[in-house]
Amino acid sequence: MNFFDALFSFQGRLNRKGFWQGLGINFLFLFIFANFFVNLTAFSWLSVIPLTISTYSLSAVVIKRLHDRNRSSKALLMVLVPILCYLVGQGTEGTMAVLLGLATPMFIGTMLFLEWGVFAGNPEPNQYGQKGLAIRFK
Repeated sequence: MNFFDALFSFQGRLNRKGFWQGLGINFLFLFIFANFFVNLTAFSWLSVIPLTISTYSLSAVVIKRLHDRNRSSKALLMVLVPILCYLVGQGTEGTMAVLLGLATPMFIGTMLFLEWGVFAGNPEPNQYGQKGLAIRFK
């Protein structure tokens, strides 16, 4: 799969190697932009642009990885569960604050991370494409 389609298209499948490549490219992009192009002492609308680009690209990479696991792109909404748990945990105290605000988001995040980056994809062709591919840099 070519570089642009892998990072910005929602069609097709990415294997584990392609997922890690896409994740690495996005974090490298954000690292370079945050360290060399944006003044972090003041919020500016310029800082929203790379975050938007990276969010779109990461969504495309994860959706293609879900397709390789023979799952619908709707499964990406599971990312909202740890965020909601964290937000609800901010309004509680004691043990519930630790469970909702820290333990549950970490557990769900770890499960999603394993699902996307560790478990093997479906080797047979499915409705999303023939087989999972990695990113080609040619």
